[in-house]
Amino acid sequence: MYRAAVLAASNICLQLMGFAYRIALSRLAGAEGMGVYALSVQVYSILYSVCISGMNVAVTAMSARIYMKRGIEGVGRLAGFAVGVVLAVLVAAGLPIFIFNHEIAAHLLGDVRTARSLTLIPVCIMLTGFENVLKSVFFGMGRVKTPALSELLEQAIRFSLVIILLKTLSNSDHSLTSYLIILGMTLSEFFSVSFLGISLISRRRKEYSRPSHGKIFTGREFCSIAVPSCLTNVTATILSAASTVLLPARLMVAGFSNSEAVGLLGFISGMAEPMMHLPMAFVGAMCTVLMPNISASWDIDDLTGIRRRTKKAVRYAAFMSLFVVLLIPFAPWLCEVLFKQEITGLFCILLGIKAIINHFLIVSISVLNGVAEQRRVLSNAIAGELVQLGLIWLLTGVPSLNIYGYIAGVIVGDTLRLGLNAYRIRRALKNK
Repeated sequence: MYRAAVLAASNICLQLMGFAYRIALSRLAGAEGMGVYALSVQVYSILYSVCISGMNVAVTAMSARIYMKRGIEGVGRLAGFAVGVVLAVLVAAGLPIFIFNHEIAAHLLGDVRTARSLTLIPVCIMLTGFENVLKSVFFGMGRVKTPALSELLEQAIRFSLVIILLKTLSNSDHSLTSYLIILGMTLSEFFSVSFLGISLISRRRKEYSRPSHGKIFTGREFCSIAVPSCLTNVTATILSAASTVLLPARLMVAGFSNSEAVGLLGFISGMAEPMMHLPMAFVGAMCTVLMPNISASWDIDDLTGIRRRTKKAVRYAAFMSLFVVLLIPFAPWLCEVLFKQEITGLFCILLGIKAIINHFLIVSISVLNGVAEQRRVLSNAIAGELVQLGLIWLLTGVPSLNIYGYIAGVIVGDTLRLGLNAYRIRRALKNK
């Protein structure tokens, strides 16, 4: 509870900082500039899922066990191994993006203005990968204060750098706007990697490491956790990115101009959705500490403990969903005041439903990862995202539905994924 409270407090600060940042960003970059950035970020998300996402789960789970048995020396070796894996995967996946950035921008993203940003994304991912390995090590050791402080300072530096860059260098070129936002992200990562690295070295010098006999861990053990988790995130991210890239194209079929379609994408992804997801700060913090606890109970066959923690997590997610319900009536007014954008009440209701479903979805994913069901998480993600992608294609192009068809498709896909996860959790706890 203490660790979850620390992370929740950190997430609250991050959400408030991010909310203020998005208000400033929306006014400096504009809806169309935010739309170009949203398209560029899809490549970042895919590269992140390939190079980093699986590492986080594996490093957190393994560092917890290694720290208890071998001390911080073993954890340091795990971190070094994980950094090497990140570099190897990044070279294979990131180099083509750097070389063929114009082709990717024109033919895959559908907007050549994203090409400049793509050249910087591999560098940003490399630093983000190092940062995430170090944060996962601290989470595995139960040291949540250091990564929480690092994240707060990094985001403060990032927001400041991006705003300064946009104010001093930005013009009406939306390609430059997107590039400057990602440049600020990249520069801020230097701080977090340095801060976490120095903190780990300092703790390593102070703490006692138990004598180790034989191998501390094996690459096969690492991959057995990392690969399924990585595939889940890669698949979900690719399909989600396809939905995002598909949205402007289908809106144009529904009668929108290219500028209007990209601007609407920027408004949804950069303004409206983050506002409705503010309570996710609490749910995400709870899930960060839920998965290792579930995993520990699973190893000792404590099914009663798993059921108890799962029920508490679901109740907590339901409680936080009440704040989304309370936010819905004020959302149109807030969007007009903060972002200078009009939004309908129906659209706010649909975004609220999507946010509430996501609360329970991340709880179910944490429980399944804790009970060693990474492969089931992968198959359920594929099913949900494919349904979502198909519905977006069908519904968004209908002129009378347009953007409402997009949100409806996302809701149906996420609901299917949640239902499949819940079914598998019941089966796993019943059959062991």
